[in-house]
Amino acid sequence: MSNITLKAATTTQAYVNGWKNTAVEAMKRRSDKGQGAIEYVGITILVVAIVVALLQTNLGATIGNKFTSKINEVLNG
Repeated sequence: MSNITLKAATTTQAYVNGWKNTAVEAMKRRSDKGQGAIEYVGITILVVAIVVALLQTNLGATIGNKFTSKINEVLNG
């Protein structure tokens, strides 16, 4: 291996290792652990509310019919 290639490889390895160590330390310092479950519950409640609203109006049937017609167009050419 030539001197220039060895120097480039060594420099690249040093930069990658520095970035890796910095990224791992930043992830360890995060203080929002456990926040994900609350966010999932919120998203689930929002989706349920939207589905209930669509079921209570004619809009749900309209959307379903549009999807059905487009799928039939694709399948039947």
